[in-house]
Amino acid sequence: MLRPILRRLSHDHLEHWPSLIFKFMKKLLLLLPLAFAFFCGALPAHAGSNSRVPGQAVSNGISNGASKTAVGQNAASYTPLAGQSYKGTILGYKVTVRPRNRRSETAWDIGAALAKPVAEGSAVLPIGSIYLWRHPDDFRLFRARLTVFDNNLFLSRSPAAIRPLEWVATFENYTVPFPQAQLVDGTALKSQELLWGYAMAGFGIGYRRQVYPGKQDNMLALDLTAEPGYLFFGRGSRTAQDFVAPGDTFEVRGHLQFRLDELVRNILELPHRGIAAGADIIYGHRLKWSGWGINGYETGGRDYYLFTGYLVAAGGVPGLHSGRHRLIGALHGGSGIGLDRFSVQRIGGGLNPMGEEYGSTWRPVLPGAVLQEFFPKRYIIATGEYRWEPVFFMYLGLNASAAWLDRLRMEDGWPVDKDGFFSSLGARLTTGFLLHTRLQLAYNYNFSVIRKGRYGGGEIVVSVAGSIR
Repeated sequence: MLRPILRRLSHDHLEHWPSLIFKFMKKLLLLLPLAFAFFCGALPAHAGSNSRVPGQAVSNGISNGASKTAVGQNAASYTPLAGQSYKGTILGYKVTVRPRNRRSETAWDIGAALAKPVAEGSAVLPIGSIYLWRHPDDFRLFRARLTVFDNNLFLSRSPAAIRPLEWVATFENYTVPFPQAQLVDGTALKSQELLWGYAMAGFGIGYRRQVYPGKQDNMLALDLTAEPGYLFFGRGSRTAQDFVAPGDTFEVRGHLQFRLDELVRNILELPHRGIAAGADIIYGHRLKWSGWGINGYETGGRDYYLFTGYLVAAGGVPGLHSGRHRLIGALHGGSGIGLDRFSVQRIGGGLNPMGEEYGSTWRPVLPGAVLQEFFPKRYIIATGEYRWEPVFFMYLGLNASAAWLDRLRMEDGWPVDKDGFFSSLGARLTTGFLLHTRLQLAYNYNFSVIRKGRYGGGEIVVSVAGSIR
């Protein structure tokens, strides 16, 4: 008798969760002033605690030892920068932020991405990670973003014998332990779901040097690595009988990577001014590869090329001589030859880093989509944001995006690859929060995604992050 009641309650909860989430967020916003007051009062104990966006990481650097004081300055226009000390009076509270060593960071984040209307299988997606950054001097660097199933590590060393060159080692894996189905018009293509993943190491040589404005995360780097790895595949419980799963195989990649970061970041690690740019050229070869898909129809992908690049810029608003008003723009693009579902750049929603951290700025985000919703063979995404700092440690942003990419569309019961234009509008709040954490709330509505047979869908992302001292 109890089981039908529980089943009904569970069904009602899933059916009405978006409304419940919106109500919860409204109440949470009402608590922000109280949280802000608490946070300002707690700053002297843990000055400048740092956190990062979900799935990405906190930007890092080292304090230059400079001390900024709001008294005697135009406090209404000054924005504290990452790593600097700061003294002032905000809303009647005395605030002291101590200088912070940004060369060594350990951070965590946890949150969720919520789709409304719901994309099948993607109503609520948890997100979270551990982030490590160790850059004790200009000759050693270690960066890691660790989640349960998706990890990325980078290590470089520059012994005196080979300077200005450096040895480079990398590792990445994507090992989700359950079958995954691509979304077509917002509906999971269950007949082609697969259990798949990979693990890949990299070894090579690179060049790295510090660039303007001279913070420790302002670098120019060029790396060339050989990346041997292993791809594995398996059928899901709903996979169609005539769908042929790829066979497990070894893969070898050659990877040329360029990075330039000249961004200055504020006390919450948001980009304040400067530029960042990068590009990746990847050639991959699979040792064993044969036809896969419906009746083995898919035959490409054994050899492939992938080209991606990005540009991010941040600066002031023309006519407003204030550090509290910022404009940020990001452009990401990619294409390739011989790409398939397992070699393309996966693109979806989530919080958009837009220059928040040296190692995550490359990641393209399509605002309003669900995480990893699209697997395009070619794409270009442009995003612009206006950000305002109404009070110390609180930033409000309004953003818009335009994108062009290919996606799967259902025609006559068959998924077909078609180019499409996407546009979105959104807003986000980034603020210091309780217990020395950073809270980020974002909402984006994309006019071009398809949900329940109609164009248009939104995504809410909630993230809380903090540092581990």
